This record gives sequence, structure tokens and C-alpha cells, in this order.
Amino acid sequence: MFLLGVSRNFPLCAASDDNRLELRDGAQTYTLVLCTPMPTGDAQRKAEGRPRSAEGRWDQVRDYVRGPLPPSRFRLPLPPFTLEKAIQKVRLAEDAWNSRDATTVSNACTEDIQWRSCGAMLSGRAAVQASLESKWAREQDYRLIMEYWAHTENRVAVRFAYEFYTRDGQWHRAYGNENWEFDKQGMMAIRHASFNETTISEADRQYRWPLGRRPDDHPSLSDLGL
Repeated sequence: MFLLGVSRNFPLCAASDDNRLELRDGAQTYTLVLCTPMPTGDAQRKAEGRPRSAEGRWDQVRDYVRGPLPPSRFRLPLPPFTLEKAIQKVRLAEDAWNSRDATTVSNACTEDIQWRSCGAMLSGRAAVQASLESKWAREQDYRLIMEYWAHTENRVAVRFAYEFYTRDGQWHRAYGNENWEFDKQGMMAIRHASFNETTISEADRQYRWPLGRRPDDHPSLSDLGL
């Protein structure tokens, strides 16, 4: 079975002798067909200067897989969600938003996603991408933390808070909740978000990690009392 478009943080298994690479999601297994056998083991990775991070493993697949990987066919983990899978889904979403890349976020959505963000009612991936591009043109130094709240087989609820400043130099913090529904391929099909925004002083900021992915050892929303 071909897997087209793998979540960047999904762990990769070793390549087999017949140039296949297996990706496992619980009891489900997917296979990529590779152009040439992919090097395995720490010695090869070190020799090639490849890190053991998830990003490094994804780069290995990109180098060896036959043909391009479309960005939006699957998004692991897939429903039905366990607690562990739901928490992983939340962290992957947080990482995507902290990239501040509208294409990255929208590519995790279905083509016909129904997207509600407070008063904005959007339909379709293209509309979502345009909205996010506008959002991040306004919101500078954007940093977000999401936290798992609840889940069912194909739905996940989260709470979140993010900080940013506007071009006038004023810092802001927003607090809110989101409800997500996913299709069988793990793509977000419905999103409902509600939040409130307030101004804060620079001294009151609580998110100060370098722009990009929140470090694993950074406090959560609960740890920060938010």
C-alpha cells in the first residue's frame, strides 16, 4: 500500500531489503516504495550528518521515495483516536500553527473544510489559507500553546492561548477553545473556534522561546496557570 503525504513527526521504521519502508500507526501499517534502499542504523545517519529527529527521518523519506509526496492525502495519526493519538494530534496541530505558514496549516484540512473562527465562517481550504495569511500578516512574533481537553473516535477538543504583537508594538494574548472533526484520512473536516483577546505588556509575556516549535520541556498551559 502506498502512503501519500505523511505527517512530518510520524516515526519511521527501517527499510526492508525490497526497498519498502513501513510506517505504523497502532495496528495499521502503511508502506512506501523506495527508489533505493534507505540507509539504516546510527552509523549511516551519523556518516551522512542526518539527525535522529523526526524531521531528519522525514528528510530521509523525501530523498529515497519514488516520485513526489502530495501534502494532503493522509495526516497521521488516523481515527479512531485513542488518548495517546488525540494528544499527538494536538501537538502536531500546535507545531503547524507555530510554523506561521498558512499552507502548512491548511494542507492538513479537507478541500471542503467548514471553518468557523469566532464570527468568520469559511468554507474550503483556499479560504482558510487566505485567512491565515491575513492573520499572520497582522500578528507578529506569534507563539501558541494548545492543550488536549477531550476526544471521541474522530473528534478532538482543545483549549489554547497565544501571544503576538501588532505593528504598533502592542502585545496581545488570546485565550480560546477549538472543536475539531476529522475524516478517515486524518484530515480536519470541521473546525469551530471561539476565543477572546486582551492586551498585555511586554513584561507580562509568558512565551519567550525562539520562534517556531515550542520546546518539549517548555511549560504547558496548565503549568503556566493560563
